[in-house]
Parts: sequence; structure tokens; C-alpha cells
Amino acid sequence: MSPRRCLVVLAAVLTLGATCGGPAQQIGRDRAIEIARAHVSFEPDSIEAARMEAGSRPLWRVTFRGRLPGQPPGLFETVVVEVDRRTGEVVSIARP
Repeated sequence: MSPRRCLVVLAAVLTLGATCGGPAQQIGRDRAIEIARAHVSFEPDSIEAARMEAGSRPLWRVTFRGRLPGQPPGLFETVVVEVDRRTGEVVSIARP
């Protein structure tokens, strides 16, 4: 096989591998929490992170619960941040 033909075959294999390889790299739970944490104005008492999908978009749903400084007992804050698992983009922020 000629060197030029070898390069063409190699380029085709690399291209095919890049497009048909395994699942795209996704951000992990800890990174999703770190990204979402930037949108919370209180020190959370609890943090939950769950994988989910919205349509075909893979997301992390990160829920923070806690109290604002000086907030009376019995009252608490909740913030839910959805983070795209592929890009790390914040998709939504809810304060129910």
C-alpha cells in the first residue's frame, strides 16, 4: 500500500472513530454541583444531584436547601439548578 493511500485510510478511520465513538464526555456530579453553587446565595444544609433528561438533552438537576443568614427557624430556601451534562451550561434556575 502506498504511503498516500495509508494516510487516506488513517484519516478515514480517525474521522469515523471521532463521529461513531462511545458516548460524548460528560461532566461529573461534583463539577455540576460546583457550577450550580455559583447561583446560590446561602450556605446549603443539603445538596442533591440527580441525572435527568429534558427531551434529548442530558442534565444534572442540582437541588440546594438551606437558610439565609438571620432567617428564622422553620423557614428555608430551595434553589434548583439544571446543568447540561455535556457542556456545563446552566439551563435553568428555579427558586420554588
